[in-house]
Amino acid sequence: MLCEQCKQREAAALIRRVVNGVGEEHYLCAVCAKSVGLGSFGLAVPGFHLGELFSGFLGSSAAAQAPAKRCEFCGSSMREIIKSGHVGCAKCYETFNDQLEPTLQRVHGALRHNGKTPAADPETQERKEKEKTLLDLREQIAAAVKAENYEAAAELRDKIRKLEEERGQGNG
Repeated sequence: MLCEQCKQREAAALIRRVVNGVGEEHYLCAVCAKSVGLGSFGLAVPGFHLGELFSGFLGSSAAAQAPAKRCEFCGSSMREIIKSGHVGCAKCYETFNDQLEPTLQRVHGALRHNGKTPAADPETQERKEKEKTLLDLREQIAAAVKAENYEAAAELRDKIRKLEEERGQGNG
């Protein structure tokens, strides 16, 4: 099959895109795939930056249509963010929330960045596990109370108290 873009070389990449539930497929050769920001095996090309992504999601005329509002902290405008692909500062996320949020949602699949945490020492890991256990127990106790299973709720309450006492002794 020939590349849909140049119609000269054999297609080497299949790009699938779903927009509002409607799927599209495009077959591109390696050269054209690289020109749209895909390197070998779909990895990002070093020259590709977020500006291309923003303008691609926001539309080609988004920079022209973006209001002239500027961030009070760093002075960046939405046009500059789209053009450079770099958000000026943390306040820009608040200032341009309406324009950035939909794109970030589509790109990341979520609006909250969870990231990775560095490997923790055993003590920190144990504390995190206890916090998760406490959170789970609190959810269970809420469910037990909602189901009017007060005996189970009392047992869960006692477990929570015991864990909180242990946690208090470890931090003191």
